[in-house]
Amino acid sequence: MKKLIPLICATLLLCSCTKKAEPVTTVIPTADYTLIGHKGKITFPEMTAEVYYENDSILHWKTTDTAGKTAEGDEKMHYQKLTDNLHFLNWIEKDGFTVSQLIDTQNGTVKAFWSFHDPKSDKAGRSSLFVDGKFEFIK
Repeated sequence: MKKLIPLICATLLLCSCTKKAEPVTTVIPTADYTLIGHKGKITFPEMTAEVYYENDSILHWKTTDTAGKTAEGDEKMHYQKLTDNLHFLNWIEKDGFTVSQLIDTQNGTVKAFWSFHDPKSDKAGRSSLFVDGKFEFIK
């Protein structure tokens, strides 16, 4: 018993001196993929568009085609944030050109659907097409 008491005391002393491991916290930096309030550049095969997403209902766009011809406008848009990096937008321009876009700000991609007046079309004088583009934030 005399040998057991010093052994217990030594064990208790060692246990009380041992520092418990602190929980490890890893901070993973996240990028900001917010579209609203930012400017972006979308590169399509036939044109480049610079767009300022002023708020969740107004945007300003300026396009430059491959021949250097420019056009621009301010539009009332419909906006839906799908995830942190996926954004769905739609607007109708004054001339009836309709734009719907799915923008992935993380991966830099755009899936666009355009609908426009086409007198040769047998579908109420309108045509449409899907266009893929590349997205990047600009200052």
